Amino acid sequence: MPSRGPNTEARPVLFGLPFDALTERGTLDRIFEFAATPPGGRGCRIAATVNVDFIVNTYYAFRSAPADPVLARVLRRAELVVADGMPLVWLSRLLGTPLPERVAGSDLVPMIAERAAREGCKLYFLGGREEYTLKAAGLLRARYPGLEIEVASPFVKLDAPDAAESDREICRRINDSGARILLVGFGNPKQELWLERNRRNLDCGIAIGVGGTFNFIAGAVKRAPAWMRRSGTEWIYRIIQEPGRLWKRYFIGLLQFNIMALGALLTRPRRGGAEVVRDDKTGNFSATGRGSFSPHALQTILHAAETTPVRIANLSRRQKRQLGAHRLADLVTE
Repeated sequence: MPSRGPNTEARPVLFGLPFDALTERGTLDRIFEFAATPPGGRGCRIAATVNVDFIVNTYYAFRSAPADPVLARVLRRAELVVADGMPLVWLSRLLGTPLPERVAGSDLVPMIAERAAREGCKLYFLGGREEYTLKAAGLLRARYPGLEIEVASPFVKLDAPDAAESDREICRRINDSGARILLVGFGNPKQELWLERNRRNLDCGIAIGVGGTFNFIAGAVKRAPAWMRRSGTEWIYRIIQEPGRLWKRYFIGLLQFNIMALGALLTRPRRGGAEVVRDDKTGNFSATGRGSFSPHALQTILHAAETTPVRIANLSRRQKRQLGAHRLADLVTE
């Protein structure tokens, strides 16, 4: 299994997902560490820049089970997960497991390009509208001399009858390019599902879903001013630009997110709270108390459930509610 880096269990848990408490600079360093290392047994590593839209696509507002179990599994298995949204950063602080800052994919890609030009690391842009993806690649090459980028914008349909054959050809072209970092602009959840399905066939060190970032770089869609991005109000700017397409996504999505966030806050982990302890003979866990779990307990449960659900004895009603609110109930059996 590819290494996620040190102290895996210490990754803060938000909505059943393990986040990496990294700054932009730390995220960039981790990406290039993976890019320089051959893929392990699971194949190419996956990085996800998770925003509110990811959370809404993954979970129901009023049910603890994932709305998209496959997407939940992909994000839980990803080797690098950062918060691309101030609401997630704010919530992490309120829950006592703070993330240092927002790490936006649209900010990260130019930083990756700049460092890739210095280090001779080839990039591959996959997806997006062809004219915008080509323009984005051209602008970055002009900005960072020596940068190598290969571009492809195939039509990808996950459930097409010839999807497996098409995927093999796409992966072959990526591998033949010699690229070490793959940036995929299919949008969530399509890009994450495609990457998980094909990670074993990819030779690059890391792949990152970047959504509409190619459009931003090409100038097809304008980004909000820096102060709006820092204040968490970028969504207002986006709606003004594309009201017909985005009003439902943002208003309904934010409502659903706020409902889930309230549930998490009402059952927030408690410092010094109950822990989960593994029995060395059976491999099962038991809770050390009847009160709320600690942040460490939630991290331990998520880490232990990477392959199979965790069996925990003596769960109290409060703990069951807490696991449901934090979207971990589907990983636990009694």
